[in-house]
Amino acid sequence: MRNIKVGDLLSRYIAYLALVVVVVVFGVLSPDRFLTTGNLGVILQNAAVLCIVAIGITFIIIGGSIDLSVGSVMAFSGAVAASLTPAFGAWAFVAAPIVGALLGAVNGSVFVFGRIPSFVVTLGMLSVARGMTILFSGGRPVPIPLTSDFYFFGTPPAPFLIALCVAVLMAALLSFTTFGRYTLAIGGDEEKTRILGVPVDGVKLAMFIVSGLLAGVGGGILTSQLGSGSPTVGVGFELLAISAVVIGGTPLTGGHGSIIGTVVGSLVITALANGLVILGVSTNVQTILTGIVLVGAVMISIRRGKMKIIK
Repeated sequence: MRNIKVGDLLSRYIAYLALVVVVVVFGVLSPDRFLTTGNLGVILQNAAVLCIVAIGITFIIIGGSIDLSVGSVMAFSGAVAASLTPAFGAWAFVAAPIVGALLGAVNGSVFVFGRIPSFVVTLGMLSVARGMTILFSGGRPVPIPLTSDFYFFGTPPAPFLIALCVAVLMAALLSFTTFGRYTLAIGGDEEKTRILGVPVDGVKLAMFIVSGLLAGVGGGILTSQLGSGSPTVGVGFELLAISAVVIGGTPLTGGHGSIIGTVVGSLVITALANGLVILGVSTNVQTILTGIVLVGAVMISIRRGKMKIIK
């Protein structure tokens, strides 16, 4: 019993421990560059998009499913928003979350009503949305006019403030609403939840809409930062987002998790990448380390008694 309690505590607070380890290690290796207020600001700004997208996936993973399409959804949402900037300026940003929510609704509908595993559905959307982005953009970046107000969303501190608002709103949604309670219940035991009369299919559909909407927000911000809607935006971003969620203490088997944990997990991933850049480590090594960190976090956080129901 004691070991179980220790394991539960470790899985819930692994993100905080990991953040402390990352800060201490890079603080010792490069204190004059890593432990500065300027670099802290860089980490917070760089973590904003990852945090927003990862928060959306948190709901899906808590519910016992997965979303592998967020990177491609970011790309298509950003490209559509960029194409509208000449006519609508800063208001074109609204198109990004709308497009993301629509793609999320498609994911959720096929998953719920088609009875196809979320892994397969979102893996398909990963390819579909990426292909749509290439067709829409002609394979070239969709430029944003240099004088456009759209750049506001990618200019500090806007990304950080947007991420902060998203985190607060989504934490309240998860903790204090019926939707949040239903999400946790579905991840804990879907069949019992269905028997109790919970509208499981509707809640699952809503989870994917939330994930798509926040992926769209992240895609809009990233597009603003890059100055164009690029067809290569978000490639591999799903790995980073899922890593942030799992490091934040949300097991892939679902049933529990927190938004604050995902926020801290996003900071861990971003601080790790930042520290490695400061030390001159190549991006290829960074990718390897991210994969190792993800597997390690899964080993610690996963609830092995529920392995059979991972979807």
